Amino acid sequence: MSREAVEQEIVRIVREELLLGSERPIQLDAALGDLGVGLDSLGLVNLLAAVEDLFGLDLPDDIWTARGPLSVDDLVDIVATTPTTAASSSPADRTAPVLHGRMERLEFALARRGAVGRAAWTAVRLAAPVKRFLFTRTRHILLERRLDDVASVARPPGIDLRLYRPGDEGDISGLWAPVHARRSRLVVERSLSRGAIALVAVQGNRVVAFDLISATGDDEVDVTRPDGCYGFFLTEARDVRGRGIGLALVAYSFNVARERGFRVQLTHVWEGNTAMLAAATQLLGFRPIGTSRRMRIAGLTRWSWQVEGKRRSGRRLLL
Repeated sequence: MSREAVEQEIVRIVREELLLGSERPIQLDAALGDLGVGLDSLGLVNLLAAVEDLFGLDLPDDIWTARGPLSVDDLVDIVATTPTTAASSSPADRTAPVLHGRMERLEFALARRGAVGRAAWTAVRLAAPVKRFLFTRTRHILLERRLDDVASVARPPGIDLRLYRPGDEGDISGLWAPVHARRSRLVVERSLSRGAIALVAVQGNRVVAFDLISATGDDEVDVTRPDGCYGFFLTEARDVRGRGIGLALVAYSFNVARERGFRVQLTHVWEGNTAMLAAATQLLGFRPIGTSRRMRIAGLTRWSWQVEGKRRSGRRLLL
């Protein structure tokens, strides 16, 4: 297929499947995100899935981190240089739930199998804490966002962004899936006791998203930069995902951090969380600065990481 034909097909996918038939011009060299073509994080992920399905290929795993914001032209170039494979993905589906992490995806898959699936999910929930304690190994992308400018992320209608207040404890307890709820509440309590700043997105009287920033880090991360803060534990209620609430809350955290004298926000994202990687690099202005691996054996955690060519390892990740 010629480059022009590839370009036409990608533009068709963007227009018909992701922009719901909009006839407005699509600038081929503009970023695919909010300030360019106008795709949100789910739209970006769905675009890649549709492109893989249409052209019968597997796009590179580092597509979100190997370069800056992607444009249609960039995607055409990537398709042209990626070998065709027999594997294919499902086409874009805007009605599918937005799922974060392997446990939520597994829960969704098993729930569709009736009583047998529900029984299997119960067994997985009981076994998951044991497995996490005995052995886990994950790879993460380390990201940095300079706070010199304000992120232009629109606040969704009906959503207020503010600092966490005493009394919000009950509201945030419903944000996590039951399998993660107890551990998540403990993380929040410890973080707040250590001086972390908590932020919430509120719809009416209900807290629908939560985020933390810290000058020191968390249970496994130490911030070593005097001008830096660490953003972590972003959580959205499952029924409001896909509306850009989490993006708006992170952008709000940039303003809060800058007002407190920070000049850079640091974070890490699990490489399998493609929606968050897309949001961070394509919509929120984060840039990759390195990679890390986290290994946990019998309750003991060890990190190894590389930042700008320097390799290090230890029980805690240093950012």
